[in-house]
Amino acid sequence: MIKGFYISHGSPTILTENNKWKDTLRSIGKRIKDELNPQTVVVVSPHFFSWSGTFLVETQEKLECIQDYYGFPDELYKFCYSAENDVSLAYKIIENAKRKGIDIAEDNKWGLDHGAWIPLMYMFPEGIRAVTLSITDKSPEVHYKLGEAIAQSIDENVLILGTGSPTHILELFYFNIKPKQSNFDRKLIDLLNKGDFDSIMNLEETKEWKQAQPEGFLRPMYVVMGAIKPKKAEVIDYAVPWPGVSMLACEFK
Repeated sequence: MIKGFYISHGSPTILTENNKWKDTLRSIGKRIKDELNPQTVVVVSPHFFSWSGTFLVETQEKLECIQDYYGFPDELYKFCYSAENDVSLAYKIIENAKRKGIDIAEDNKWGLDHGAWIPLMYMFPEGIRAVTLSITDKSPEVHYKLGEAIAQSIDENVLILGTGSPTHILELFYFNIKPKQSNFDRKLIDLLNKGDFDSIMNLEETKEWKQAQPEGFLRPMYVVMGAIKPKKAEVIDYAVPWPGVSMLACEFK
């Protein structure tokens, strides 16, 4: 059995801030534990990006924590979270993706970047096995197909987790503009509530997309959608805690 979620990880400053999103992550983690009790999380972070166009899947025994953020207060670097790799599942994903004609390769140079380990740390503080794979600059359809390959590789209880911010306009963050909901977020949440997944796959063509600059081009969400082939989505939480950076948590069913 598999479950699929898209959950924002937010700014690294969430680690030390009094931010209610940490409670959201804890609550969703407990819910997943109670409903699924997953053996593994397949996590797709917008910060693991392969610019070669070849998807990368980590196959080393341990996925080490990567603090891939710079210039932040020293206290943020006291936090880290690593995980045992589900190597067997990683190789199955590679095999099934190749069968579907996806350009994919094994890799051992990455680990868990903050887009992966921050949500995992709050959702599964006791630890959990993981598989991590990259996104690329290829189309939403190719990422959807990768999600299908992931689903075909699973024969136990596994969580598919995509992360990132739907709106990610960092210049607003740095200029400390007042946080507010973007037109893109409004449009995306409406489509999620309607279950209009075909339109979600085509959001890249809209002016709202270009204005919002979705983190990772929303590719982690498309991977989750491909794995689940959802009939509906449940929006669990939404917030704009920082200027230009929105947070969304939803389950695909």
